[in-house]
Amino acid sequence: MIIVYLSIAVVVGSLIYLAISAVKTFKDTKPVMDRITRTTAMIQAKTEQVKTETDKLALTQKEITSDVQYKKEAIQQTISNAKQTPKAFTDVWHSLKGRKPSRKFSTRRRMGNIL
Repeated sequence: MIIVYLSIAVVVGSLIYLAISAVKTFKDTKPVMDRITRTTAMIQAKTEQVKTETDKLALTQKEITSDVQYKKEAIQQTISNAKQTPKAFTDVWHSLKGRKPSRKFSTRRRMGNIL
């Protein structure tokens, strides 16, 4: 019977030791877990900040692309109009002088008659 009581005492003692070890381990790991939680929160905040900056950059890139396209079209239109100007000018010039446009400019230059 003494063996039974000693066995029960050993089991109870080991359970008490297990509880004490568990509480001590919990107390030891709590600061580490808090540090991990803070680090995770900081990383999450940085990730959100990077995501926000990425969204801003994407919006800015889209605006810049749109602006470049608009300016490109404006310049192309200006160049096109500039290319058409000499023909329109010569047509107006010839209509004011009462002559038809001539392709033989070289003979007039030789004769001294310059437009």
